[in-house]
Amino acid sequence: MDGVVEQLFAPGCPWWELRVAWGEPNVKWCETTLCAWVNEPANAWSNLAYVAVSLECLRGWVATRNRALSRFAWTTLFVGVASFAFHATNNFGTQLMDFVGMYVLVFLLVALNLHRLELVPEARVLPLHVGLTVGCTLLIPVMRSAGLPYQLVVLVAILVIVGTEIRLFQRAGARRQGQDFGWAMGLMAVAAVCSAADVSRRWCEPDNHWLQGHAAWHILSALALLFAARHYARVEQRGLPSP
Repeated sequence: MDGVVEQLFAPGCPWWELRVAWGEPNVKWCETTLCAWVNEPANAWSNLAYVAVSLECLRGWVATRNRALSRFAWTTLFVGVASFAFHATNNFGTQLMDFVGMYVLVFLLVALNLHRLELVPEARVLPLHVGLTVGCTLLIPVMRSAGLPYQLVVLVAILVIVGTEIRLFQRAGARRQGQDFGWAMGLMAVAAVCSAADVSRRWCEPDNHWLQGHAAWHILSALALLFAARHYARVEQRGLPSP
């Protein structure tokens, strides 16, 4: 920021008491943490992409009453709000909320895919979704104490989603029907590269509060969720357990 001396996150700043009470998150992204009510502007405001996707899914649900679009509308909104809160405040408490948002989304898709594979009856989808979300949330403090990156849980869940989708495509033999899901996975892969480049400092301009690698992750992964929502909406529309 030209000609401006930035005040860094320190005692006396907004949210500092929460940092003291809850502790630091287990990752420090490249963007400089400022002494401000939104202390990582690029990483925080980029979460509006999730809100935009949520509103698009809500619009689709109003027009079609498709349950998949309804599910993506509220889970994507949860992800965006929780992630904004985390990047605005930077403490373990709001990071935990950020992960709850991600768990709610990914474990919903895990439970639905297991049902589509006829491994889980419909009546067990909700209990499985809630159980995985609560169980893995309770696992976070344990992993934190052991020094293990709880980001791995999200990675494993995504791999399960991709693996079950591949199995469903093989069963149906319908490649075209997976086009939206393919776009979703492609965008998610690029988003993951951007985020990894940020945390590894390969893409790092700490004082750039407009665009960061992790902010690019938010934008690209939100777009990925839009394509995923289109894919699951088609599955829901057909009313079939497989593509």
